[in-house]
Amino acid sequence: MAKIQARNVDDALYQRIEQSAMKNERSLEGEIRTALREYYQPVVSQEPVMSERERWQHETGKRLKWLFDRLIEDNYYRTSGRANKAGVPELVQLARQLDTSPGLLMDIMEGSEELPFNLADAIAENFDAGAGWLLGGRGEPFPTVNLGMDYHEFFLPPGDDTNYIFEFIRISKGRHEGTLLCLRIHPATGRMLLGVVTAEFKLCNDGNGGTGRGKLLAFLLFIKESCAHRGMNSFDWEPDESGFDFWSVVGQHHPVWFQDFRRRNTAGWLQQLLTGQDPDGWFKGWEGDLEKIGDMPFGNASKVAGGVVSE
Repeated sequence: MAKIQARNVDDALYQRIEQSAMKNERSLEGEIRTALREYYQPVVSQEPVMSERERWQHETGKRLKWLFDRLIEDNYYRTSGRANKAGVPELVQLARQLDTSPGLLMDIMEGSEELPFNLADAIAENFDAGAGWLLGGRGEPFPTVNLGMDYHEFFLPPGDDTNYIFEFIRISKGRHEGTLLCLRIHPATGRMLLGVVTAEFKLCNDGNGGTGRGKLLAFLLFIKESCAHRGMNSFDWEPDESGFDFWSVVGQHHPVWFQDFRRRNTAGWLQQLLTGQDPDGWFKGWEGDLEKIGDMPFGNASKVAGGVVSE
């Protein structure tokens, strides 16, 4: 603690301090410390009061900055020696893709300009982001489809004859082992949509009961019967750490994050399953299901409706 020495104190002042110390039952030093503390109160700066509009602009700007930083961090542009944040060169690149001014993006991120609806929609369309999240904080930064048993529309969008490419990504390690993620990729634009299967079934040897096995069987028969004409590849994805929390990253990273070669490897488990082979004891005790899958020709006319295979 610092020390203060005061000389040539006026006698009358000294007496007043001494009397006050006695009255307050303090030592002389304690009385002086208290007086100094009360006199030299810390300066509290008052933040200017924001209007609702100003607050919305600042919060929207923070979300936009976070989004751009996350795109660069996730290596959206797949560049070597990449930066971890969106600096000026990256903002110029982002602005070019959006056909807008880098200065406007900077002003929005700083909260001095509002984010127009049309620009929010363009950002969502170009970068697979959520316009609702950008403008109001609702939903996820990068929307994710919970496939559950309603996966037909994800793989076969109504009225859309695009020959999408699908990547089936299986978490291969940790407490989320066997969880399936599916990337739907537009072949011309490269736009992505991430779908996840978290509760219906798992791709591992101890992740399913009878209900889960039935749902997995229906899913694989649907893929083989209805999606044989699609480009499909399968991968194993290994988390960086054993305590990896699936829910902290899904919807918080761009789908390209799940394509990072440092975490995933090409795997042949999908082809094995569709031809009736068991990759690693996943169907132990349920070999009859594998026979059904193997016996079904690719593109068979068997009816698959609502996830249930009709005999």
